[in-house]
Formats: sequence, structure tokens, C-alpha cells
Amino acid sequence: MKRTFKTVAIFLLIFLGFGGVYGAWMLISDPSGGKFDWSPDLLQGTPFKSYLIPGILLMISNGLLPLFVAVITILDKKVAGLLISLQGAVTTGWLSIQIILNPDFFVPATHYPSYAVAGLLLILGFLLLKKSLH
Repeated sequence: MKRTFKTVAIFLLIFLGFGGVYGAWMLISDPSGGKFDWSPDLLQGTPFKSYLIPGILLMISNGLLPLFVAVITILDKKVAGLLISLQGAVTTGWLSIQIILNPDFFVPATHYPSYAVAGLLLILGFLLLKKSLH
């Protein structure tokens, strides 16, 4: 069962990581939001004037970090379960802060699946952590 949990977690982390890198690169390479057809007006009420800083934060939190956690999990390090759960929390935080800063960013077709991935990572990480303690 532990192997199944790890395999699913690795798949989700890689999926999340590549999606985060792609989205972040689109924002960093065009901070106006034009590559996503996002108006700079969506940033009103947030501390950002362009999508550059959100793109950099996305690259780190939901791009590179989950890929790093996937590598740690593949290498079967004891800390993997904890890091998987923490990535689930980071992703949940990212999504929630995004919506709190501007509810117009909420897109059910992307946010619901992203919350589901984050929730699964939280659960899988916890289960792997629990199994590594026994």
C-alpha cells in the first residue's frame, strides 16, 4: 500500500510541478498577463502591479517545490511524507490567498481540481508519514 501511496503522490507532484512551471513561465515571460488573456485590472485590490511577482511565487511554490518533493519521494527519503503534506498545504494556501486577494480569479474548472490535488497530497503525505513512523 505504501508503494501505491508513493506512486500516486509522485504523479500528483509532477503534474502540479509541471503545471506550475508552465503557468509561472507564462506570467514571468509576459507580466502583462496577455499570454493568458488576463487583464491587468484583475490585479486591482492586490499588492501587485503586474503578474511578474505572482509568476515568480508560483514558480517557487507550485512549480519547483513540488518537483523537488517528487525527487525526495522517488529517493525514498524519510522526510518525504512530511514534505508531501506540506506541499498540499502550500498549494491550498496559494489557491486560497489567490481567491481572497481577488475573487475574480476563482475559476471552478481549475480551482476545484487544484484543491482536490492539494487535499490528496495532504492525505497521502500523512499516510506515508504515519507508515514511516511504524
